[in-house]
Amino acid sequence: MPPLAFALVAASVVCHATWNLLSKKAAVGGTAFVAVWSVVASLIWAPFGVWALVIGWDSLGPGALVLVGGAALLHTGYYLLLQRGYAVGDLSVVYPIARGLGPVLVCAVAVPFFGEDPGLLGWAGTLALSVSVAFIGRPDADALRRRGPVLYALAVGVFIAAYTLWDRNAVTTAALSPILVNWGGDVGRTLLLTPWLLRHRTRARQVWREHRREVFGTALCSPGAYMLALTAMTMAPVTVVAPLREVSVLLVVFLGARVLGEQDMWKRLAAALGVVAGAVGVTMGRG
Repeated sequence: MPPLAFALVAASVVCHATWNLLSKKAAVGGTAFVAVWSVVASLIWAPFGVWALVIGWDSLGPGALVLVGGAALLHTGYYLLLQRGYAVGDLSVVYPIARGLGPVLVCAVAVPFFGEDPGLLGWAGTLALSVSVAFIGRPDADALRRRGPVLYALAVGVFIAAYTLWDRNAVTTAALSPILVNWGGDVGRTLLLTPWLLRHRTRARQVWREHRREVFGTALCSPGAYMLALTAMTMAPVTVVAPLREVSVLLVVFLGARVLGEQDMWKRLAAALGVVAGAVGVTMGRG
């Protein structure tokens, strides 16, 4: 794995953990929070998005619109489900389960469809990573009775795998700019949620007043984290990049305990050593 790609993934991990913490803190905002920060992200990243659009205009075709539109749909579902999961469950439960399922599904699809082969060590690392993050996010008895957090986390994991593979195809096979794919997704999500915003203007204004810091932080860090990851995917296989991003579980478990007061930090951090071992296995498996 090229050093630059590794550095991009590392920066993505920090940004990703940060915006998920902010999203959890604004969990009560629900759909309104997702809609408001999506509008802000579309505006903040517009100069970069327009620049990428102008630079790549000659190479764009109808297929590009389909890829960006599909990305908008998948990411909209992902963000709405994740926000709902954070409203009913702990950050250190929902996040690890969702992030643990994604890499296995990515590898399961990337191997037959994209011809990538993570190798025996890579597969072992991916499985170790996923089992570890699932163990970190294991629900307690009360969560099992409610089942909501776990079910939302599993659904989010499916969307993670779907948008990772879809967007990987956009930036590699179709050679679209990561900036354009991400900004186009933000704009598309804004358009999809605009009818909801118009019907719930009072709720949107309330979220803006009460969670302005979380709105701006998420609008900056969420697109930033994913553009870094997409750029890394143009330099390294998705079967390496996707699992390595799950090291963010370490940060999220720590932040969930220290900032939000969630329980079992030490047990979950101990289990998170499996995440590191899995990530190393994935990288070594690719040579």
